[in-house]
Amino acid sequence: MRPPVNRHGDAGRMECDLIASTPDAAWLPPGSTAEVWAGEDCRPPDHAIIVRLLLVRANADAARGAEFFCVETAKGLDLPTLFLGPTGARMTTEQGLEALCREVCGTSLPLRCVGFVRNVVPTPDASYPHPVPHAHVPVFAPQSDVTPTAGGMWVDGVSARSDLAARHWWPIVERHLQPINRSRANDFSQ
Repeated sequence: MRPPVNRHGDAGRMECDLIASTPDAAWLPPGSTAEVWAGEDCRPPDHAIIVRLLLVRANADAARGAEFFCVETAKGLDLPTLFLGPTGARMTTEQGLEALCREVCGTSLPLRCVGFVRNVVPTPDASYPHPVPHAHVPVFAPQSDVTPTAGGMWVDGVSARSDLAARHWWPIVERHLQPINRSRANDFSQ
């Protein structure tokens, strides 16, 4: 059965597909679900708590696929990320993206949302500080190539899969890289 499609698109924006779901997600209150949505140009969701940046470039080794930029964190490699702050003092998605782009790329960038993780929390517990019933972690990609100015490293989806597949954002990255990798494979096959 085909997963449901998000019908909350704006004019000119494509719809997002539900590509993964984790019922009773261990990191959320009991009875909650984590959903992963992806598309080419999704409507940015309301109630964002974190924003992430997906920078992609072609890889000279076509067999390894396109590369994406990661930064080192205490938990290992991660997409460039900005926590928007606690309820009441939370930045807007736009403010967070502006700050994240300046931190990672040295400038603001035109971006498109390529997916998001949605926490579906029907009944929060005392440890859950985010909006309910939905809180979102959108992933944005620049509309053109960009070179980061922040420290980090480029990794490809093939070699990074074993280390990063458990990340909540991994299905979004994999989905985003598919058409890029197909295009590059076609370039080399001609």
